[in-house]
Amino acid sequence: MANLENLGEVISTDMLVVGGSIGGLCTALQAKEESPDIDILVVDKQTVGWAGAAPRGGMVIWCLSPKDDSVDDLMKYHVNTIGHYLNDQELLRDYATNALHTIEKIAEWGVAMPRDAKGNIELTKVYQPPAFLPEHWSYVCVDSNMMVSLRNTARKKGVKILNKIQVVDLLTKDGRIVGAVGFNIIDGKFYIFKAKATVLANGLCGPRDGLFAASTGEGIAAAYRAGAEMRNAEFGSMVGFMAREGYTSAGVYYVISFTYDAMSYDRLTNAKGETLSERYNKKMPGPDFLLDIEKEINAGRGPIYINVEESMRKTQKQILKTKEDWPRKKFTSLENRHVAKVLKYARNPVPRAEGELFASPGMCSPVKVDHNMKTTLEGLWAIGDTSYNGSAMSGAVVSPNGGMCGSGLGNAIFSAIKGAPSAAKYAAEAKASAVSYTQVKQLKEKIFAPIGRNKGITATEAIAEFRSALTPVQYYLHKNKASIETLMSRLQEFKQKLSKLTANDYHNLCKCHEIESMTLGPELNFTAGLVRTESRGMHQREDYPKRDDKNWLKWISIKDQDGKMVLSTEPIPMDTYKFKPEGF
Repeated sequence: MANLENLGEVISTDMLVVGGSIGGLCTALQAKEESPDIDILVVDKQTVGWAGAAPRGGMVIWCLSPKDDSVDDLMKYHVNTIGHYLNDQELLRDYATNALHTIEKIAEWGVAMPRDAKGNIELTKVYQPPAFLPEHWSYVCVDSNMMVSLRNTARKKGVKILNKIQVVDLLTKDGRIVGAVGFNIIDGKFYIFKAKATVLANGLCGPRDGLFAASTGEGIAAAYRAGAEMRNAEFGSMVGFMAREGYTSAGVYYVISFTYDAMSYDRLTNAKGETLSERYNKKMPGPDFLLDIEKEINAGRGPIYINVEESMRKTQKQILKTKEDWPRKKFTSLENRHVAKVLKYARNPVPRAEGELFASPGMCSPVKVDHNMKTTLEGLWAIGDTSYNGSAMSGAVVSPNGGMCGSGLGNAIFSAIKGAPSAAKYAAEAKASAVSYTQVKQLKEKIFAPIGRNKGITATEAIAEFRSALTPVQYYLHKNKASIETLMSRLQEFKQKLSKLTANDYHNLCKCHEIESMTLGPELNFTAGLVRTESRGMHQREDYPKRDDKNWLKWISIKDQDGKMVLSTEPIPMDTYKFKPEGF
């Protein structure tokens, strides 16, 4: 008789949260407040409380304070300048209105942050023209041990935690998600999780390059394979450059892109001492920011110098008010680093080096969700960086950081608190569903297949090839029909090699599933990007250089059908939105 216990350890829970960083822990905490009696299990392939992008030095959370401009002012600016009218304006308004409340909520859960003499949370207003998004918003700095504080509070409330488990696939029953399967990356033990509600909180699809692209998209890939729709994937790529002197004594490095609030034409100077704003008459970074840097370097006016100290001064000033040693050391280490250089630009596919422009096929967060963070599949929710683009809140910009420094952490908290009540209610009321022995057996065989191969390509080799062959700048900064089709052809060739992945231990088996997930990001990005025949926000086409509001005020969704990517479009409901493009 077929018995699930013969395949691995079976764990039943009301709610399964995949991902133990800030979004996952906030989901578990809020769900416990909504439904104290439900069982909640948080699973992470690393260590809950130390996983994800948040512990890597985020520490700045965006919000709109009472002293800032009105919600309408921010909405108008964001929709027009950052989101280019592809925002879900209802969700963005909800976020702007409640961001401060979410910060107050994590303070209740034990996260320390600077306070004034009266004990109120101290916010810093962003007003340092020409910084990205001047005047309209504020931020609060939090101690870097915030994740440990959240984990400790979650444990006190009865949340269960399981570390070192890589969740690879979701279990389905009649179109409903009924759990997941994965394995211990140390000893290879196989796990079958039966759950009434499942929440994906394990980050974006990225190449593990840099602070924000720390995740590799296993949750996104699992949702896609299970049949969930993806949305706004064409905006999920980033082009940036790394400064030669990017490493501080605390081991922090800076990857600069035009989405960062710290960068501006005024703070960049060429080898002749000219600021880029003098030559290009621009103050605010936009989609052509790196194209202008490219022009300078190609014209022989490089290297480009960045005033790192000036860019970080405000953050440094506030975080030094904290009593914790780690952030003090981190930011004071900038004192002797006044400038950093961008040395050169390489159009050809060459190994990345410090000082070169590079492209990242990651920053892809496309799982489509509604206003309760519910995906298009019953029983499945996705929060934080897993669904930031897919929520359409930030519009035509890479998410995180959604055009606002600190909105990566802010959205993780907001979406967790927003989605948890819906998921908790479902978990409390739904009946447990049977899990298919045949499906689990097939998934187990697929998951462990690389261990059984004697010949093939290792995950380390595949990741190196992925980065060198599929991330050259020309595919991202110089996007057109020919370059997209070239990259798509390379992607298909590369995917064939992934069928021959081999691993000699379970740690390397984990890497095999990471590279398989990483590959999905650019495939989604360029599949949607080929269809969107315009330039809008982060999506720039050389062959379609203008924004086309007549034909492309639409969201593009992608769904897997029989192994093929099927695209559909959804008109932006402009008639119901307050802010409309000129001439609409």
